Amino acid sequence: MMNIRRICAIVRASALFVLIVPASVGAQDMLKMCIDCHGEDGLGIDSDLPFIPIIAGLNVAVQEDALFAYADGARNCASTPMMCKLVSRLTEDQIVEYAAHFSALPYKAAGEEFDAALAETGQKIHKGSCAKCHGADDPSEADNSIGAGRLHGQRKNYLRFTLEEYAAGERDQLPAMEKVTTPLSADDIEALVNYYASYRD
Repeated sequence: MMNIRRICAIVRASALFVLIVPASVGAQDMLKMCIDCHGEDGLGIDSDLPFIPIIAGLNVAVQEDALFAYADGARNCASTPMMCKLVSRLTEDQIVEYAAHFSALPYKAAGEEFDAALAETGQKIHKGSCAKCHGADDPSEADNSIGAGRLHGQRKNYLRFTLEEYAAGERDQLPAMEKVTTPLSADDIEALVNYYASYRD
């Protein structure tokens, strides 16, 4: 589960977002606001906000599904109010357009530090439970036909946060995914996070 330090970070980031998103913002400015957090390159690596994922090069269907989930409340808005506030202002056409925009950008691994021993343990968990859908050793191997996201090289804070939500049943997921994520312990999650962080382009 999330610790107090991370909860405070989310609250601070959310409060900042509320302050910088005036009610009068126009539709033409919405992509700019996506870029403010995720970067023009969609890598989000220079962002000071926690839990900003790499969205460049992600399957367009995965991105559309995520945006629609934020828009209709299917994805937990209590932990990510900044996304819900922004996406709620998007039209369906804008969601499709922005998903296509970031999907067309080249994916690049975050290249963050990792614990080698944990990564080795995480690789075993991945191969036993995750590789079939998310790819054995490379993000490009993720099964786009079922909307599997890219995990290799994704940012650690985002992965940890997301896996914790899945394991706790706080994020909608397919039954096949639920069978894998629900049994994950905190140690399992940390091992997986370090394994995916170990990927280099």
